[in-house]
Amino acid sequence: MARGTYDDTQQRILQNGLNMFLENGFERTNLRELCAAAGITTGSFYRHFESKEALFAFFVQPAVDEIKKDFADAEPLCLEAVETGQPRKLWMIMGADRLLDYIYRNFDALKLLLKCSDGTKYSDFLNDVVCMETDISLRYLGLAKERGLIKTTLPSETEMHMISHAYISSVFEAVLHDLNREDMQNYIHTIVQFFTAGAYQVLGL
Repeated sequence: MARGTYDDTQQRILQNGLNMFLENGFERTNLRELCAAAGITTGSFYRHFESKEALFAFFVQPAVDEIKKDFADAEPLCLEAVETGQPRKLWMIMGADRLLDYIYRNFDALKLLLKCSDGTKYSDFLNDVVCMETDISLRYLGLAKERGLIKTTLPSETEMHMISHAYISSVFEAVLHDLNREDMQNYIHTIVQFFTAGAYQVLGL
């Protein structure tokens, strides 16, 4: 098969796969119907992707990897904020502009993860992000308290999980409501300011 033909086929699979996943969700997307829409046989599909699950992963795995990397990259910055006696900076590391860029770069992938991933290993994506946020928050707030930078009682793990869930869910509402870039920018900045002010109040910062 000529390379151009292979590439053209792959593009048809990707375009129709994305459209059908967004419209129907993963579980209700039928592989035979997807192939028919792309004008290919199922045999041709399997020369490009080993399964419907692999096609779905093609769209969403980069967004999952990126947010995991963002949390890993935040670790030394959080430590620096505590070691330099600036606990307020813990809320500036994943700022509004960085969140906006992440969401906008991965908009379709996030729609798939948040709305269309039932039946895949990605169905707990939102909770996974909440757990990462909860973990990093508790560890570095705990360290800040050990250093005497925070005088108030810290939220319990359950409380922090619920707070993190409220925050992350609010941020991702920009995706669920299909906000354009300008409206999303205003919304994300408002959400970050709202939760940052609440954190300062609760922790006495």
